Amino acid sequence: MWAYGTYYLLNLYNAFSDYPFAVRISAILGFIWIIMIIVVICEIGRQSLLKKRRKDSRNNIYEKYGEGVKRILWDSDISDNLSQNDIINILGLDQRQVIGKRLLNNYLEKQVFCRIVYDLIIHDHMREGRNKNLHQLMDLFVIQKFLEDDVNYGNNWNKVSAISMLRTFKLYISPWVINKLLENKSKRIHRLAMYSTVRSGSGTDLDVFETDFYEKNNCIYDEIMIGYELQRRKKNGMQLPNLALWTTRFNSPEIKCMLVRMMRRFEQREFCSQLFPLFNETHHKKLVEEICRTWGYLQYKDSENAMAEAFSLQGDDTKVAIMHAIARLRSGKNMKMFTYSYENSSNPHVRFEALRCLYNYGSEGRQKLKELEQNAEEKDKKFFAFFHNPITLQKIPLDELQIYHQTIETSFL
Repeated sequence: MWAYGTYYLLNLYNAFSDYPFAVRISAILGFIWIIMIIVVICEIGRQSLLKKRRKDSRNNIYEKYGEGVKRILWDSDISDNLSQNDIINILGLDQRQVIGKRLLNNYLEKQVFCRIVYDLIIHDHMREGRNKNLHQLMDLFVIQKFLEDDVNYGNNWNKVSAISMLRTFKLYISPWVINKLLENKSKRIHRLAMYSTVRSGSGTDLDVFETDFYEKNNCIYDEIMIGYELQRRKKNGMQLPNLALWTTRFNSPEIKCMLVRMMRRFEQREFCSQLFPLFNETHHKKLVEEICRTWGYLQYKDSENAMAEAFSLQGDDTKVAIMHAIARLRSGKNMKMFTYSYENSSNPHVRFEALRCLYNYGSEGRQKLKELEQNAEEKDKKFFAFFHNPITLQKIPLDELQIYHQTIETSFL
C-alpha cells in the first residue's frame, strides 16, 4: 500500500515538475486539502451512522425493557425484594428466553441499557430501598461483568463511564480492579478509584491517601466526595477510619484541616484526645481554628484548659474560634475570657463575638451581658442593639450548621 501511494505521489509531482514553484506548491496544498475534506466527510458520515445506530438501539431497548425497568425501580406497588423470576415476569420475558441466552446481544446494546438505568436512577430518582431489585436486574443482564471488562480493557473515557456506573449502581468493585486503577495516570480515574476504596475498603484504617498523588492534587471536590463516601460507609454499617490518626500522615495543612472538619461531621469524639499534639505543635492559624471548632462542637471538655492557655497568643480570628468552642462547652470556668475580650480588644468583630458567646453561655452569661450593657459607654451601645432586635436576634445563637464548612455541609443536607 505504501509503495502504491509513493508511486502515484511521485507521478503527480512529476506531472507538475515543469510548472513554476508557486503552482507546484498550490497543487500540493490543494491535493492535501482535498484529502482532508474527504477524511472529514467520511468521519462525519461515520458519526452520523453511529448516532443513528445508537438512537435505534436505544429506542429498541427502551421499547423492550424500559417500562419494565422503570416499574422495578420506581413503582410503589412493586416489592422492594423481588426475585429474579419476579423481574423476568415484570419484563414480560419467557424463561426460555433467559436460560442460557443473552438478553443484550452486543457492546452497544449493553452500553445503551446501562445508560437507560443510569438515567432512571439519577434523573427520575430511584425509589429508596430498591437496591436489591437493582442488583437482581444487573445480574439478569450480566451488567457487572460488562462494566468490569470496560474498566479493565476500555480506553480512559470508557473506564471513567464504567466505574461511575458501578458506583451509581452500588455494585461490588473488586479490590484488584481498584488497585489497577490507582496506578492509572489519569487524575480523574485515579480519583474515582480512590473514592471507591474509601467506600468499600476493608479494615478500620484506609491507606488510600498515603500517596504523593493526594498530597499534591487535593481540592475541595475531594472533600465533598470523600465525605459522601464515608457517609455511605457509615450507612452500610462499616466502621469509619480514625480521621485523627490520618492527620499525622500528611504535611499539607489543608488536608489536616479537611480531616479535622470531617471528625466533627462524623462525630468522632473518641479520637479528640489525639488532636492535642497537633494543636500544640502547629503554627497554622486555620488548623488551630478547625481543631477548636471540632472540640467545641463535639463537647470535648478536656480541651478547655488547652484552649484557654493558648488564647492570649492567638490572632483575632483564632480567638473568636476559641471563644465559640468554649461557649459550646458551658463549663462556667472561662466566662471571664468573654468579658476580657469585649473590654480590651480593639477589633469590633472580636468584641461583638465575645458578647454573642456570653448570650449563649446560659443564664450566668446573659446576666453578665446585661451588666456590661448597663455600664457601656454611648459609643458601645451599638454592640448591644443586636440583642434587642427580633430580626438580628435570630442570628445570635451559635448555629450548628455553620460549625462545619458551609460548602461541604450544603452537599450533605
